[in-house]
Parts: sequence; C-alpha cells; structure tokens
Amino acid sequence: MSIKFACSCGKAYKVPEKFSGKRVKCKQCGEAIRVPSESESSVASTRAAAVSKRSMLTSQRLDPKKSGRTSARAPAAPAPKRASSGTERFEPVDLTEGNQLKQYAKKRTDEEFKRGEGRLTLFEATGKPSKAFRLGKDDATLGRGDGCAIKLPLASVSKEHAKLEYKLGTFIVTDLQSSNGVVVNGRVVRRASLKDGDVLQLGEAVLRIDC
Repeated sequence: MSIKFACSCGKAYKVPEKFSGKRVKCKQCGEAIRVPSESESSVASTRAAAVSKRSMLTSQRLDPKKSGRTSARAPAAPAPKRASSGTERFEPVDLTEGNQLKQYAKKRTDEEFKRGEGRLTLFEATGKPSKAFRLGKDDATLGRGDGCAIKLPLASVSKEHAKLEYKLGTFIVTDLQSSNGVVVNGRVVRRASLKDGDVLQLGEAVLRIDC
C-alpha cells in the first residue's frame, strides 16, 4: 500500500506505507514534510490550487490593460517530462534520513559468494525480503518488461530500468534512461560501481546487493 500526500507548495508525493509518521524533504521547496498515516484526499485539489495560482499570476503579468503597456510575448514553457512507456512517476524516499538504510543491512548469517557471483534481494514495502535473484558475470537487465532477466513488476519501474554488469572484479549498475532514475545508498546515479551490502532504489523497488 502507498500513501499519497502533498507539500504546501503543491508538490505531490507517493511513498510506501512504512514511511507513515516519518519526515521527508520536499524536492521542490525544501520544506520538511511529515508523512501522514493515510492518503490525503486533498492532494489533487492542493496541486490544482497551486497550478491555478501560477496561472493567475502569469495572466496578470501578460494582461496589457492591467500593466498599462503592451507585454512582450512570454516564452513557451518547457513541455512536461513524460514517463516512458506508461511508467508511473515516483519520488524516491531518502533512506539516509533517520538511518533507514539499516533495515536493509546484510545479516552476518548470509552466505559468502565467489568472485563474479552475487545476489540481489528485493524487499517489500514493510522492509521484509520478498524475492532473491542470483547474479553472475553475464549482463542482466532490471525492469518490469517481460524480456528483463530481473523482472520487477511495479508501475514505477520502467520496462528496461537499469543494467547490471560485472567488469574488472566489480558489479556496475547503469541507468537505462529510466523515468524515475536509479538511487544507490540514497544518492541518484547514472552509473556506479557496487559493493557488498549496497541498497538500490528503482522507483518503488528497494533491493540490496550481496557479492
């Protein structure tokens, strides 16, 4: 289950239910927001009000009758970035806040792996491991598409979201121009070398690599 809520600036968010009561930082205005216990019914109206306010201000600036002079033509607003292939937009939760990464830490009883081998563990929204994928030296694509070696059937995961490859003794993750990006240990990356115990976020999917 997910919780939908909005910042006072109009920016809407959708996060897993386990973040209820925790604080997240608004990516738009920087305000610290406490996640409600359930979705806010006013999310849509909050966003609509913010858009309406911006539209009204723009209209006032462009109205020559109110300004007393002919206004220059306003530059066209950039087209909104669309999610590829119907991927749902998702604002990644900052797992470094409150040391939330700890709940995904590798347990001492976990097995050891040979060079070039590893495991990717997918976690549920509650933080409980739900599925494991074996890793080897062959490249593996992660995404919700049927052709992916590691299939993550979540709407916020792109059909081909990221690629894992083994090079020069280390696993490397590369973002395949996904809609919601790749986050490693709380940091957005385009390409990054991974070490044992690193936590990846692909949309709503949270995974840990053991290698």
